[in-house]
Amino acid sequence: MILYVLKFTVVSAVLLMVYHFLLRKEKVYVFSRFFLVFGLAFAALVPFVPIQLPSTVAPVPTYLSHETAIISTNLVPKAATAPPFVQQTVEKTTTIFPSLEQLIGGLYLLVASLLLVRFVQNLWLMRKSIGQHPVVRQGQLRIVLLPQAITPYSFWNYVFVNETEYQQGSIEPEIWQHEEAHIRQKHTVDILWSEFFKIIGWFNPAVWYYRHAIALNHEFLADEWVLRAHPNPPVYQYLLLHRLCHHTHLTLSSSFNYKITKTRFAMMQKNTTPLRAFGLKAAAFAVVLGVGIAFADLSWAQTPAPPTIQPASSAKAASNPDGASAEMIAEYQTLVNKYLTKGVHNGKEWSRLDRPNEQDRARLEVLFKSMSETQQLQQPYAMNPPLGPLPRITPTEKEFEAYKNPKIYGLWIDGKKVPNSVLNKYKASDFSQVFISRLYKNAQATIGYKYKFQLDLETTAYYEKNRAETLADKRYYLGFNMAKWKKENAEKGK
Repeated sequence: MILYVLKFTVVSAVLLMVYHFLLRKEKVYVFSRFFLVFGLAFAALVPFVPIQLPSTVAPVPTYLSHETAIISTNLVPKAATAPPFVQQTVEKTTTIFPSLEQLIGGLYLLVASLLLVRFVQNLWLMRKSIGQHPVVRQGQLRIVLLPQAITPYSFWNYVFVNETEYQQGSIEPEIWQHEEAHIRQKHTVDILWSEFFKIIGWFNPAVWYYRHAIALNHEFLADEWVLRAHPNPPVYQYLLLHRLCHHTHLTLSSSFNYKITKTRFAMMQKNTTPLRAFGLKAAAFAVVLGVGIAFADLSWAQTPAPPTIQPASSAKAASNPDGASAEMIAEYQTLVNKYLTKGVHNGKEWSRLDRPNEQDRARLEVLFKSMSETQQLQQPYAMNPPLGPLPRITPTEKEFEAYKNPKIYGLWIDGKKVPNSVLNKYKASDFSQVFISRLYKNAQATIGYKYKFQLDLETTAYYEKNRAETLADKRYYLGFNMAKWKKENAEKGK
């Protein structure tokens, strides 16, 4: 979440600077409007856009270890076409004190709630003003007549004016056309859009400046609309100055003020050639493209040799040519069912096979070995021969350096989670086993998008210890019938 906040803030700030330095003082108002409105959504969404880049960092070998094979919890689809994978669960500890993340989350919701209340209050005040005063229809405009002396302003399809000035017809045509431009071009939609982002992204300073930039661009657009019908800037500027002293209205409407008016006067004299406008737009688009690539959800495509999968067993399970009796097969199936749980989830059947205790495991091994090979292949769950040790893998120096990047790899050494900086105490030759697994979106969200791969390294001493234990362990283990699965898939491939 912290990474998302930083990306959102940086991207929105960069796009705002592009507008400020490239577009704000140029007559590309329509493009600027799109750029500002699009920029908010782009900054909020680009951190979630997945982009995969080519990379030559460490390959991602896939090995089926002995520990994985003798699983304690194994989910197996009813019509499985591939060996099942281990489903790991993480136990969470609870505490009576809120964590730092909970405090930050609570603060975010509190401020967002206050801003939402203020926003709704402003809408209510606007609606109340409409309901308490006379409303006159004039074409697409709905004119709200107010008793106080004000500068005309607009919101949605409503124009708020002084009742006396309206009845006397003293409101200049240029002022009417200015407010009509706001309404016809639906500037209120942009204002509400920016207010929405202020509520959900209040922590981002750039979001607050977007509101001002969008409102100022609206004034440029409305001024351009008026000057097309009345191409006399000095007269129009005089009318604007005359109206400044009546500035009294609500915050969600389009408005006049001294600083904005000064900027508007300068823009009325500005001229941007088509070629310059095209160059500015192209430059802005190039920056957007570059920022999108730089701050998207980047991942590195792995291009290793085909992954090596350690076979379930280098030898076939022992069998009895005479076969087991029906009673022995029934006993075997009864013991298997003792550790088998079935259910239905989202319309799909599943089964879970737990690890048997040592007494039952030994009995299952005896019963399974007493079966003929044909009888063994008929069992969905088998007593599989022990796995051989994992092959020795020592990372290259280039791979080892890549492992030090905590944004890509979460590191475990000899089964313990450690910071990536610990690798500075080792050499690549200190390790004899490498296991890398990709973390998908749901897993990355659980850890806060800290890294994309889980990396397990075994030191040479730790690897040799595990290898010796694996070679000494001759026990069969209960699991998915690998021989049956291989035979069925071989037949499908014919």
